Amino acid sequence: MKKIFRTVVACAFVVLGLTACNEDNGEEARKLIEEQNTAIEALTRVYLDNVVYPTYSDLATAATTLYEQIDAFNSKLKNGTEVTDKEVAEICDTYKEARKYWELSEAFLYGAASDFNIDPHIDTWPLAIETLREILVNEAQMIRLDDADASKAIEYARTTLSEDGQLGFHGLEFIFFRDGKPRSSTYFNGNGTEKYQHYFDGYDVNARTEVVYAKAVAGDLRDKCYQLEVAWEGSKAPAAHRTRVEACKESFGDDYGVTTKTGLSYGDDLLAASTQQSSLASSSWKKVMETIFVDGCSNICGEVADQKMGQAYRASTSSTPTYHEGEDGEMEADDPNYIESPYSYNSFQDFYDNIMSIQNSLYGNIEAATGGYAANSVMAYLTKYDKEVATNLQGKLTAALNALRACLDSGIPFVKNPGATYVGKAIDAVGELDSALNETSNWVLRN
Repeated sequence: MKKIFRTVVACAFVVLGLTACNEDNGEEARKLIEEQNTAIEALTRVYLDNVVYPTYSDLATAATTLYEQIDAFNSKLKNGTEVTDKEVAEICDTYKEARKYWELSEAFLYGAASDFNIDPHIDTWPLAIETLREILVNEAQMIRLDDADASKAIEYARTTLSEDGQLGFHGLEFIFFRDGKPRSSTYFNGNGTEKYQHYFDGYDVNARTEVVYAKAVAGDLRDKCYQLEVAWEGSKAPAAHRTRVEACKESFGDDYGVTTKTGLSYGDDLLAASTQQSSLASSSWKKVMETIFVDGCSNICGEVADQKMGQAYRASTSSTPTYHEGEDGEMEADDPNYIESPYSYNSFQDFYDNIMSIQNSLYGNIEAATGGYAANSVMAYLTKYDKEVATNLQGKLTAALNALRACLDSGIPFVKNPGATYVGKAIDAVGELDSALNETSNWVLRN
C-alpha cells in the first residue's frame, strides 16, 4: 500500500513538473515573439525613413530638375537661341540620376508603383519606334503636345500616348542619347532631320518636334514620381508635390491614388502591420518581413535574371527559340532585342542598381559598404537570430553585385553583346540570390 502511494505521488510530481515546464516554454515563446515584433517594427521604421522615403524623394527631385531642364531647352530652341553640348549633357546627366533613383526603388515595387500601374507607365521597354514615329510626324498631335499651357500638354500626352515606351524614361532616353552618348547640339540647333532607316524607316522627324514631345513626357514622368513620393510619405511629402498630385487626381481619378485600400499611406500601412488597419493579407510583423523579402527583393531579382538579362541572353546564345512565361501565363518567345536602356548604354548600371536596391532594403541604409548595415535592419535581425542564415544571404548578395560589377567593368554595353559569358554568370548569381531571399523569408516565418 505504501509503495503504491509513493508511486502515485511520484507520478503527480512528474505531471506537475511537465506542466510547469510547458508553462515556462510557453512564456519563453511569448517573450520571443514580443521581442521579434519589437525588432521588426523598429527595422520597418528604419527601412522607411532611411531607404524608401529618401529614394522616392530623390527621384521626385531629379524628375523635377529633368523637366525644368527640358522645358528651358525647348524654350531656347523656340526663341531661336542656340543650345550647347553642355546643356544636352546636363539633361543626359539628370536623366541618368533620375534613372538611378528609379532603379534603386525597384525592391519596393509591391506598393503604389504596382497598385496604380506606375511601373509600366514610366518604365516599359523596348521603345516601340514605329509608334513614336507616328506621333512625331502627326501634326495635329504635336500641336496638342506643344500647348502653351504646359499642364494641358502633359495631360494630352498622358491620355493619348501609349505605354509602349512612349511615356516615361525610354522615350526621353531616345531623344537625348545616341550610341551611349548625348546627341550633338548641332542637330538640335539646325532643327535637322534624321533619316535613320533603322529607327524611322526613312521618315523625316525634325529635332524641335522631338524636344516638344520630350517636354510633355518629362512633365508626365515628374507627376508620376510625385505620386510615388506622396503615396508612400503621405502628409510628410512636400506640399507642392501633394498639391500637384491632387490636381492630377481631379482629372484622372483613381489612376492618381495615393493610399492603400484601407486609406493609409503606404508607409503608414506597413507600420500598422499589427492592427486591422493594415492592408497586408495577414496583419503581423513577420508579414512585413515576408513582403520585403518576397514581394520586394525577390520580385526584382527574378525580373533582372529572367527578363531584363535573361531574355536577350537566352535568345542570343541558343540555336533554337527559347521562351519565357508572359503576363497572361502563356509561353512567349524570347526576344534578342528586349534590351532595357539601349540608347544610353545604361543597361548594366540599371541592373546593378536594382540589386543595390535589395542591399539598401536589407541594410536599412543607402549604398553602404558590405557589412555596413544599420543597427535596426533586416540584416541585423538575421544576424541576431541566426548568423548562418545572415552569412549565407550576404554571400549571395555580394556575389550578385560582384557579377554585375564585372559586366560593368567589361566596358561593352549589354546591347552590343547580350550573350557574353559574364552576362550568363551574372544571371546565375542573381538567380542564386533570388533563391536565398525566398529561403530566408521562409526561415523568418518559421522562427
